[in-house]
Amino acid sequence: MIQIRGGLTEPEVREKLQCVTAFVIDQDGTTYLEQKVFPWTIPFLNGLKARGRKYLFLSNNSSKSLKEHLEKLISIGIDVIPEQILSSTDATLEYLKSLNYSDEIFLMATPPVEQDFEKAGFNIRSDHPRYVVLAYDLTLTFDKLDRACRFVRKGVPFIATHEDANWLIGPNDFRPDVGSLAAAITASTKVAPKFIGKPNTEMVNAFLKRLNVCKDEVALIGDKLNTDIRMGQDHGIFSFLVLSGQTSAEEIPDSPWQPDVLVGKTIDILDFL
Repeated sequence: MIQIRGGLTEPEVREKLQCVTAFVIDQDGTTYLEQKVFPWTIPFLNGLKARGRKYLFLSNNSSKSLKEHLEKLISIGIDVIPEQILSSTDATLEYLKSLNYSDEIFLMATPPVEQDFEKAGFNIRSDHPRYVVLAYDLTLTFDKLDRACRFVRKGVPFIATHEDANWLIGPNDFRPDVGSLAAAITASTKVAPKFIGKPNTEMVNAFLKRLNVCKDEVALIGDKLNTDIRMGQDHGIFSFLVLSGQTSAEEIPDSPWQPDVLVGKTIDILDFL
């Protein structure tokens, strides 16, 4: 299935993609679903390589460390190096380092992600934090939640890695994601966090910097309208929506976020290159 949207013609799509040197590809729902790689993923990636295009895997999942993201992709048969992976954790670290630098934070995260923050030089259990940072903490406890709320009520800035409310783990099967965890803190403190990951500017800045490209030289591929496609629309980046993950074709007409091209699966994109 291929459907060109937004008033573009096929020759116009092909012309735009001539300038694209790199593809930013969502992971879960686009490249694989939970533990199973899609059968067309590796042929698609090989097709990009054969056409001289770079690619970067992008994920809002901040429950995994960089090492875990790398191991996951390798375990399902994808040939990848650490520099080809960027998560909302990485973008959050980049953002924190860009501020008036302070390594004193209160972090809510899984132990492997805690290690990534510590390797980056942060004191993650400060009694006097400069920032409260919420990642996708699958080990969240009441004590962590209580301490975070107390800091936020005192005026400590609240940052969350991404705003997804749910994580798709299978067909019509979801787990609460960071957006839902952040909502608990907001309900208690009346303070909303600054979200960093898709679809926000900080995530865009992070992958443009990593790839050393401008917006016209990159295209986005994802399965979610409110993150992947919204990020493309909000920042003027060409986007493909795939129907292999969370979004169904029926949802698209009423969405405020519209892809430039709708495809059934990633390998369909090679028809334009």
